[in-house]
Amino acid sequence: MFIGYPNSRYWLLCRTIVYRVCHAAHPSSPLCPLYSEILIMKILIFSLLLACGGPPEEALYSSSGGDEEPDRRVLVEAEPVVRGSVSDHLETSGTIDSEVQADIVPETTGVITEIFVEEGDVVTIGQVLAELANPSLDAGASRAGIELERAARELNKAKGLYSQGAISDRELQEARDALRTAQASYNEATRTRGFTRITSPIAGTVTMRDVRLGEVAGTSRAFQVVDLSQLRVVVQLPEKDLARLSMGQVARLAGAYDEEASASGSISRISPVVDPGTGTVRVIIALDPDQETLRPGQFVKAQIEVDRHDDVLTIPRRALVWEDGESVAWVVVDAPAETVQSENDEEEADGGFWSKMFGDEEAAEEETSSASFDYPRRVAEQRRLRVDFVDAIQVEVLEGVEEGELVITVGNTMLRPETPVRLPDDPVLDTTPPEDAASGDAASGDAASGDAASGDAASGDEDASVDADSEPDAEEDSEE
Repeated sequence: MFIGYPNSRYWLLCRTIVYRVCHAAHPSSPLCPLYSEILIMKILIFSLLLACGGPPEEALYSSSGGDEEPDRRVLVEAEPVVRGSVSDHLETSGTIDSEVQADIVPETTGVITEIFVEEGDVVTIGQVLAELANPSLDAGASRAGIELERAARELNKAKGLYSQGAISDRELQEARDALRTAQASYNEATRTRGFTRITSPIAGTVTMRDVRLGEVAGTSRAFQVVDLSQLRVVVQLPEKDLARLSMGQVARLAGAYDEEASASGSISRISPVVDPGTGTVRVIIALDPDQETLRPGQFVKAQIEVDRHDDVLTIPRRALVWEDGESVAWVVVDAPAETVQSENDEEEADGGFWSKMFGDEEAAEEETSSASFDYPRRVAEQRRLRVDFVDAIQVEVLEGVEEGELVITVGNTMLRPETPVRLPDDPVLDTTPPEDAASGDAASGDAASGDAASGDAASGDEDASVDADSEPDAEEDSEE
């Protein structure tokens, strides 16, 4: 309204009041009309902003008055450089199996009539796993028994006749040979009849059952029994690493698809020959007997420890970053004094929109609040490293860092030199605006001030009617 109608009654009233106040303060200043015009524009802009709801909350609660957040530090996690031991290892992979394992195949064909064990059951040597039926085997055993009884009777009869001199020595010997032949046939038939029972040749755990009731068991596998206390991994290593291998070296095994499933082992055997076709040597890693994490048939990754350095400077593996083929690490250091001073100068130079429009009072309040918030000034510094052994957890550092320094382990991928950083325990500036209740009280206060302002406007109208004759004089003075 004021800008659209500069010659209106309210505009003239404001000009008259401001001009008189300015003229009373500086009666001889030739710039008094200019000061009054600037002050009037400030009052008008402030009135318009109040009518539109006031300045945005971001401007009221921002320390710098710009779009940037007050706390521009990057949150990182860091760990100190300590002394420890780091191992050198060879990495390979393989499949777990058992040193003692049996695939049980029935010795004869027949129909499965009974199954006594299931997968996961522990069995002993000679324990019956299942039974099958084969009528031909039973008939053969019966025939062999009958033949044995007949041969025994013939031998007894031949002995009686020989004592009477009725038969010769050759006939007696033939009767004895017939008995021994019948006995051998009977023993064979009896053992064959025992083939209808499937037994375990080793002690272990049933890992597979490939037969069902009523099926005909023949030349295929019926059961698999594995000794889970003697697991192993057979790996193939390059010929160039043969000199670094020795019996008893410790190995760490982890699942290829689940690294949390891990176990320990050691080298139990090294092949004395190198495969000429592949140029590799066969190495067997025996797992610890008491481990229950890894299972036969599982594909695992193996790390064989071939050397170890003790009492050396180490950093976490996560702190090591590779840039252009070089190993680097980001170290948390205190900000230089000139950096802190330059930040303070920038904060003083950028006072915000309101401090520029309505004087230095609000800027001074912001400086006071900023000065009351004290926090550690830290920056990230890039260090070039010279490393030696690197394992799954730690890295041996020969040059680049000192013991006790903090190296960044989380948040070290997008950093730049001199980037302000913040540790999890460092204080954080709270930029949360006041709650709605406080804004409601302020709104009620604005309404009350609005009523008072309307009363002042009414009194101002009366003064304007009384001083109407003095307005031309004021306009002439302003033109001069």
